[in-house]
Amino acid sequence: MNRTQSHRKWLLSNLITSLFLHERIRTTVAKAKEARPLAEKLITFAKRGDLHARRHVLRFIHDKEVVKKLFEKLSERFRERPGGYTRIVRIGNRLGDNAPMVFFELMPEEAAKKTGAKKRRRRGKKKEAEPAVKDQEVMEAEGGEEAAVETGKEPEKAEASDRGEKKAKKSKKAAAEKPEKKGKKAEK
Repeated sequence: MNRTQSHRKWLLSNLITSLFLHERIRTTVAKAKEARPLAEKLITFAKRGDLHARRHVLRFIHDKEVVKKLFEKLSERFRERPGGYTRIVRIGNRLGDNAPMVFFELMPEEAAKKTGAKKRRRRGKKKEAEPAVKDQEVMEAEGGEEAAVETGKEPEKAEASDRGEKKAKKSKKAAAEKPEKKGKKAEK
């Protein structure tokens, strides 16, 4: 970032302090990418919540009110979250020097999980196909139009399935006759 070590340390300290205070800041991409791991590490310390962790955070953030907010409010918000406490959202370039700008922000509360919102699930195609097969079996067992009326199918479809059965029977008979014909030709 083309700064001395002490200047960079104070810059990042002020960025992260502002982030925890306002929960959303506007900065450049380079600064946000540099500050992100440090901010996440400090939130992890706050989730621990002991005195040693508080002293580590106070070495980096010098505002006691911000540290209090971090340990009381933000640590409770991210209690169940295993990581990824911040996000970087690009917003375009700055007008003066055309530097890429971003919103560097803390992740919002997960209200959907707390309210118990349900996810939509799709039905499988197999479940829809199985009842049709069962209806055909019922029609075949009970016979023709009566079964079609009971299952809710039209009588034409029942007649069509009867025709299909007749064709199947004819093809079986024809298959049985063909070897006989071949045998007769072989005898001649």
